[in-house]
Amino acid sequence: MQTITHSFVRNLLPPRPKTSHKGDFGRVLVLAGSTGFSGAAWFCGLAAVRGGAGLVTLGLPESVWGQVASGARECMCFPLPCDEEGRLNEKSFPWIERQLAKADVCVCGPGLGRSPDLQRLIALLMERDTPLVLDADGINNRSGHILNCPLVQTPHEGEFIRMGGAITHGREAGGLAYIEKYPCVLVLKGHETLVFEPGEPPRKNTTGGPGLAKGGSGDVLAGLIAAMMAQGLSPFDAASAAVYLHGLAGDICEKEIGERGMTASDVLGKLPKALLLTGG
Repeated sequence: MQTITHSFVRNLLPPRPKTSHKGDFGRVLVLAGSTGFSGAAWFCGLAAVRGGAGLVTLGLPESVWGQVASGARECMCFPLPCDEEGRLNEKSFPWIERQLAKADVCVCGPGLGRSPDLQRLIALLMERDTPLVLDADGINNRSGHILNCPLVQTPHEGEFIRMGGAITHGREAGGLAYIEKYPCVLVLKGHETLVFEPGEPPRKNTTGGPGLAKGGSGDVLAGLIAAMMAQGLSPFDAASAAVYLHGLAGDICEKEIGERGMTASDVLGKLPKALLLTGG
């Protein structure tokens, strides 16, 4: 087991030449949101921006497009066809395929909802070669499809069990058993989040505390992982850096605001300071 440290993350973050432009820092495609869950898309998209991605595109159900676009001004927000429950449907797939061809990484799932069309969407994403971060309903809509792309999955313990994992013999043993059967980068969230990749020792994160146990925190983490991948980090390194920085932003909030009153918006706002403290 390797502990993710400040110096480890500092060494992972690539320097930014003075001659850089936005195209140098990657394109993130976010597929998220549904009626009642517009905040999830907002958190995920802006976390990708705050994490340093050059360009962030949000594909949103038209049912929530206006709510998200009005606040996510740094993102390119597009309204897509949705079903009667306000979830993305198969009519959105042609636009998604065109965007996948441009993207360096896709993050899918926050606030997405569940439906047969969304199961087909996850299958489509996994059959393409664009690196993919699956979070929340991205995981819940997965059903054992062919995997052609680098995949990061970010379950909490309940989701991990629903997707076929087990923690009967501990989280480390459960994570190792899962990635042996289903190769991917696995981020098993919780106290001391663990990050797994086949053939590598697991990595343990020690930043973050109970203040992060609020709605929206996971959406921020998913967007941050995608941002790190878009900037050239491997999925394993991107996930490791992101969980550390996300937890560090949470630690800053706990000191300045307090763990009870802090929100996911506060964590999002402290990501730049967390990056600054690690040299990013």
